[in-house]
Amino acid sequence: MRSSLIFFLLLSATLLSRQLIIATTTSLYETGLLDLLKAHFEKRYPIHVVFAPVGSGMALTMGKRGDADLLLVHSPSDEEQFMKDGFGLKRVSFMYNDFVVVGPKEWQEREFADALSFMRHIYENRLPFVSRSDNSGTHRKEQELWKSIGVVPEGKWYHMAGTGMAQTLLIANELRAFCLTDRASFEMLKNRLNMKICCEDAELLRNVYSAILVNPKNGKRVNHEDAKKFFEFLFEDSTLKLIENYSVNGVKLFRVFR
Repeated sequence: MRSSLIFFLLLSATLLSRQLIIATTTSLYETGLLDLLKAHFEKRYPIHVVFAPVGSGMALTMGKRGDADLLLVHSPSDEEQFMKDGFGLKRVSFMYNDFVVVGPKEWQEREFADALSFMRHIYENRLPFVSRSDNSGTHRKEQELWKSIGVVPEGKWYHMAGTGMAQTLLIANELRAFCLTDRASFEMLKNRLNMKICCEDAELLRNVYSAILVNPKNGKRVNHEDAKKFFEFLFEDSTLKLIENYSVNGVKLFRVFR
């Protein structure tokens, strides 16, 4: 499926002289924010923007192969390695929200010291949990939490979806299970779910999105000049205002770095 998507994007790129391919996370793409930014950018420049929503892990792989011009991702440790290995020219964080753990509405709330205590409670009680299991930024964060409490999740209670955020939430809803998600994705879907936010932790669960300019040496097809235009556009004050004012169901989804 992913290989077919990449092939389609590369084929399309040969048909249009100025096409910008931005690899990004499924969770960010599904909020609709990127379509808003695309519309404003394309009004200014004769450049056709194509988003490849594949999750942070695959987005970084596309960048390494020169299959994308710009990356919008949220997997800090992987991004740092990407830059260290010379695959990116510039990386800047531009916005953030947070991750939350959601679960069945009927779950009786309890007090926990922090997100790690809550994850330990899930593990020790073998409460049903659905993982994205797709090497996305969200999956990486989940793995980080399990590692921090010194456990390896496995067993019938632990379900590996291997899907994007929206589909993972729908699976968790069907199984009446817990799930780590970015807050924006949950806000987008909550009216379709019989779930609620069960754990918040502003410090441990911060979710930072960064833009990365792909090194043109990664592949002959890399459209570096137009990627720079979008990169600069992203950090303009007018664009940052669009981001921080973007809302779903009256809830603002992101905060920006200034």
